[in-house]
Amino acid sequence: MDFDEIQVAEQSSNGENSVELIQSAEPIKEQPKKGEKSLLQSVLDNNLKHEDVSNQWLQLYVKNPNAALVEILQLVVEASGSHYEIPKSTTRPFVYRDILEASTEQFRSVSNYYPLIMKDTAQDFEHRVGDFVQCLLKLVHVTPLISDQVFLSEVTGFVMACSESNMRPIRHTSTMIGLKMMTALNDFPPVANKDAPLKRLWLRMFDCLFVARHLDVVTGIRLLCITELNLWMIKYPKGNLQSKNLRYFYEGLRDNFGIVRKFCLESLIDLTCCKLELREISLELAIEYRDLILLTCVERESELGESALNLLSNLYQYSSTILSNVDCRLLDQLMFAANRGLALAAAGLFKLRWLNPQRGASSSQIIHRLLDFFVRYVKHEHAAYLVDSLIDICELILDWEIMVDMLMKDQEESGLSPGETSTLIEILCRGVKQAITGEIPPGRYTKDLVRLPLPESQLRATQILAPILSQLLSKHLSSSHDLENLLELPQHFHLNYYRQEENIDQLDLLIRQIKAIMYKQDRSLVLRMGALTLVHLKGIPLVKSHLQELLNTAVFNYKMALRTWQQMYGTPSLSSPRASSRSSSPGHNHPRSRTRSLLGSLRLISALYRYFDLSNFHLTSSVLSSLKRVFKDYDQRPSRDRDDLPAEATTQYLEVCFYSLNWDLRSVKREDDNRSDLELEESCAALKKHLEDYLTVALDLVAKGNPMLDHDSFGTICDLYVVFADPLLQNPRSFVRSLRYEPAVKEFDLLETFVLNYLFAGRQPQDLVKESHFDELQQKRYILTGYCKLVAFNVIPSMRSCKVLQYYDKYHAAFGDIMRASMERAMDINPVNYGMTMLHTCLLPFERIMTDVKHDGVRAMSTMEFRQLLNLAHRLGEIFYMDLLKNRHSVNALHRAGILYVVESTYDDAQTAAPKNLPFLDVLKEFVPHLLNQDRVNVAKFLQRIEMPSLPSVNREEWQPLEDYRGALVTKN
Repeated sequence: MDFDEIQVAEQSSNGENSVELIQSAEPIKEQPKKGEKSLLQSVLDNNLKHEDVSNQWLQLYVKNPNAALVEILQLVVEASGSHYEIPKSTTRPFVYRDILEASTEQFRSVSNYYPLIMKDTAQDFEHRVGDFVQCLLKLVHVTPLISDQVFLSEVTGFVMACSESNMRPIRHTSTMIGLKMMTALNDFPPVANKDAPLKRLWLRMFDCLFVARHLDVVTGIRLLCITELNLWMIKYPKGNLQSKNLRYFYEGLRDNFGIVRKFCLESLIDLTCCKLELREISLELAIEYRDLILLTCVERESELGESALNLLSNLYQYSSTILSNVDCRLLDQLMFAANRGLALAAAGLFKLRWLNPQRGASSSQIIHRLLDFFVRYVKHEHAAYLVDSLIDICELILDWEIMVDMLMKDQEESGLSPGETSTLIEILCRGVKQAITGEIPPGRYTKDLVRLPLPESQLRATQILAPILSQLLSKHLSSSHDLENLLELPQHFHLNYYRQEENIDQLDLLIRQIKAIMYKQDRSLVLRMGALTLVHLKGIPLVKSHLQELLNTAVFNYKMALRTWQQMYGTPSLSSPRASSRSSSPGHNHPRSRTRSLLGSLRLISALYRYFDLSNFHLTSSVLSSLKRVFKDYDQRPSRDRDDLPAEATTQYLEVCFYSLNWDLRSVKREDDNRSDLELEESCAALKKHLEDYLTVALDLVAKGNPMLDHDSFGTICDLYVVFADPLLQNPRSFVRSLRYEPAVKEFDLLETFVLNYLFAGRQPQDLVKESHFDELQQKRYILTGYCKLVAFNVIPSMRSCKVLQYYDKYHAAFGDIMRASMERAMDINPVNYGMTMLHTCLLPFERIMTDVKHDGVRAMSTMEFRQLLNLAHRLGEIFYMDLLKNRHSVNALHRAGILYVVESTYDDAQTAAPKNLPFLDVLKEFVPHLLNQDRVNVAKFLQRIEMPSLPSVNREEWQPLEDYRGALVTKN
């Protein structure tokens, strides 16, 4: 890049582009110095103390002021990255313009890379240079030099002249040095005197270095200014604690870069906390800039929002007028944000307003406030997020005694509405779970994913809740949602409590109550929660007999309900003429009750079969036969006749059959010396037939696209493909090995078509992640997870997944975590095959683009679709960064195959035309950073298969991707 290009970048108002320009540059190679070390080299030498270097310079100044001043000026020039050496013969008066012009010319072609922005050493460089400057000034302060009007005049004059340079490295470095000088000068007592020359000098530097540069196009310069201003206000409050200076921090919230805004917010928080005299000023300014602060709270960068909320919380403690009720409603919603830090900050502000005791309010009254807020402003399913936001800062969330006391009272006495009661149960149960397990709600993320249980929380929760749990269940039988929450509580109890003699009666009553609930409930989630609680308790002897009775009764009820249903129709077929006549007969009012009975028994069987082995009841053949009949009849009957057995029957039979197949597989895999080979062979043959029959129905449901059935069918198909996959081949018994199921190609085609249509057609990705579409997003993620299991467990060739992975960038916010997990697993299975998968993932959109532009490569590269393809390639490549050495085979395979793809598109009869697919090299370039240096050399040699003809008629624009790719492959030292 030449000097003119750098100036254009410097004068650009787009700070982001400027930073990108810097990041792409190559580092300057340090030039060897002849003779003695320069002053900068001595400053950067870790073996030398800055006091010694400063003393040495001071001795030089006493002997030869000109030479000493030239060394200081040279330090500024050299620290900027310039190779220019000021002639030692230079004398005062120094012509700053001439020195700057000469310094600029010595930047050569890499002047956009300089020490202050070098990734690994910039921080140490700034620290050492700044420390030296302050050390030198401290030493000079006790000598006559401070008043000779020469040293400070020349040094500060040169620094201020450099700070106005159009050359970024010089401007940035001199501003840093000048600001450090100002910090050091603040230590001088004369600076505090308004009439002192030093004070006037400091104010002149403030105008030139801070005021002029705090809005500089370079982010690093703006950050330097704000950082030093914060330091001046803390260390030297007498001269700097002013309203106009505090305003700079509020104005900084308009900055384009988050790092500057974040530092401004943190500075305001620190200053308003430790400096009482600033609170009133800060409050006035906060009201003035309130809209800007609120905007910062809700923008995309959650860390900024967290800091902005903390600032508002600090100020709110001193004046509640800073926020209106509308503002508060907006900020309250941030308690339900996915970012945990942001949610906790919002909860801190919420606690100040809603949960602090006021005028002697009791704990129950404060809980009433919380419930009132939740019922009025929050969706019911967000209680887990509310608890997580408050659990670390509000002891009330863990005050289970008070909550239980409120729940045990009558409605009139407690003053709780039905909605508030359900909310209180939800908060109670979520608080117990999180305190005991330490788990944060699904979907909420945090920097620190380690969550530890609260000490003694399990024992305390058990002692408080176990004695009255049966009463709570009895009191809330009418609400399935409350039952679901309350039934989960025993899963977190300390089981030794129920093993104690004095508590056996409580356990017996609880189990009987759970059984009664499961017999009567028709909500699947409640049934599953009850079954899961029984799994947790089944190790206690008393529970085993109750559990066996429940399983026996559930199976008996199902068989009786099925037999009654079939007898009502008089034939195994569910669509017989007799069925229609009976359904329409005015004297016959039983079909609907029998339908409810059959569906209810199916729901219970499904919930129990999910966690308990019912294979001894030999249900597989029966439920599979019923599934096929229900599916056949539902598919064939006219819609007007479909009210006698709803589609839910098919869903329930799908689930029951799925669990049955899994338990049957576990049974045949179990070592059993009492089972003969013949019995095992018969069991395996029956299981294989059942599996094939089930998959036939499930695949047909997916193919027909019934929105009520295809979702569940797809999930069970994927899971069964994984369960009956290659690992079965490791079993020592041949009959078990024969159970391995290898899906046909047409089955994969069907599943892929369903996935592509279900996930990527319809709603736009930016809309899908909105809170209003949460349920839809979860359903889609379920489908994608099922498909990605097939890739992760090597059921389908990873190459096929490129049809889904081509949407990785576009739908990254919604599905990126799931896709990445499957890619990581696929790469572990076969690195080379994974590299080819990445190649074909990029080829799919590339070939569509080329077809759309009729294979005009230059035109293709200018399209929005091509830029999106480059973004996709860049994001796909991020996975290689995990371990470049481990992933080198994947990356090498990708590059070589990509080059061959381009070579194969070469025109046979064209002497100057570029290969048709040459633009694909721009895509490959996105994967160059993942190549090891030695591999870059080999790929560059492989690239020699493509050569641009050296003829005048060659269209260089067509061949530019080759030049760019070759240039990117050049190894870095």
